[in-house]
Amino acid sequence: MKICSAKDIKIITGVMAASLIFSGCSVNMKKNKPLKENPNIKTEINLGKVSETEFDKALMEKEYRRYSIDLLNQTIKDAGDNGNVMISPASVMMALDMVAAGAKGDTLKQLTDLFAQGQGPLDQQAYAAALMDKINGSKDVEFTCANAVWNNEKLLGDGINTKYVDYIRETFLAEYKVEAFDGNTVNEINDWADKNTKHMINKIINDLEPDTAMVLANAICFEGKWEKEYEEYQVNTGKFTKADGSTQDVMFLSDATSTYFETDKATGFMKAYKGGEYAFLAILPKDDSISANAFAKDFTAEDYEKFIKSASNEWDVYSKMPEFKSDFELTMNDTLKKLGAGDVFDENKADLSGIAGVPGDLYVSKVIHKTHIEVDRTGTKASAVTVVTNEVACAEPPETKTVNCDRPFVYAIVDVKTMSPVFIGTVNEV
Repeated sequence: MKICSAKDIKIITGVMAASLIFSGCSVNMKKNKPLKENPNIKTEINLGKVSETEFDKALMEKEYRRYSIDLLNQTIKDAGDNGNVMISPASVMMALDMVAAGAKGDTLKQLTDLFAQGQGPLDQQAYAAALMDKINGSKDVEFTCANAVWNNEKLLGDGINTKYVDYIRETFLAEYKVEAFDGNTVNEINDWADKNTKHMINKIINDLEPDTAMVLANAICFEGKWEKEYEEYQVNTGKFTKADGSTQDVMFLSDATSTYFETDKATGFMKAYKGGEYAFLAILPKDDSISANAFAKDFTAEDYEKFIKSASNEWDVYSKMPEFKSDFELTMNDTLKKLGAGDVFDENKADLSGIAGVPGDLYVSKVIHKTHIEVDRTGTKASAVTVVTNEVACAEPPETKTVNCDRPFVYAIVDVKTMSPVFIGTVNEV
């Protein structure tokens, strides 16, 4: 039996979200003529005021959690099978908030409501900027958020709103490039993705259509070691029951933790990464006959709020989860349309005139979301059963709870303070 070294166990998560590909539908664009800057451009969002905006943190965090669960629900419905799913709500939000900074009218309202229903766009922009700052300022884990924008000089060139460019550079720290779109640009975008996900996602696009006016990209990469490292005796082989009912031999990580969750739909546990700022949250359906995807697509934002509020430290919690690795990719146009943000994809309705031109000149043609997660391990053998038995025998046995993720389950990497998911997904097979 191959066992990992406790010091080497880590979770590595990479995500490249939203290569947002902008197309142009104006006559100027189709003739490959640069747009002339519209002297009447006035962004709906007063970009200069975002840094001064104070928002209701508790309300915005709750709205972000609602959006995260809604996005997972719809993604699973659109993915349509029992494969593993993993998304980064934070990454999708960052990319689309950079679009929203140049949107107006209904387009802006739909994008804002996607993330924070009924709230103002200034509040949403300020929240996104604060989240990015928090990610990049994380301690004890390696956590980065990067953004980049490529401007097709043949279609947009210097016709882009310079205030918009200044804003995304300052607020979202976006790299900004103006160049002729060709095969070199495709390679450059993929190289950027590779670099900013530590080589976990080395390709996000295959080509660029002739009417592609802009590409906007966001990458989030997380690497964290456990706060309480697994000992060798806590890693051993076992059977995992997949969503289709078949079983597979996997490596399990077993532990005793102190945080237990339970509602009428699920039980769960949480295990912290170093520093205690972020944690791995496992959500195990009580119905042991259901796939993680079938469970998650009906697990509502209200269910999630109820679940995280059920947290208790009154028990010794014996947890077990498999070592796993997963990749996921989805073009999210239809998913986002079904969640109410349809206008930005419609060349007849999109108003991105805060970026360039006039309403209808720009619209989003694709939102590509690609993710990767893995639990890595290396090391030697150890005796698991004997040491566990000795630990139980050396004290008065307290009341215990067990969360055994040896079948499909939902997981998230969460901000411990707010319980907001940065990544969230399902494990149906290992």
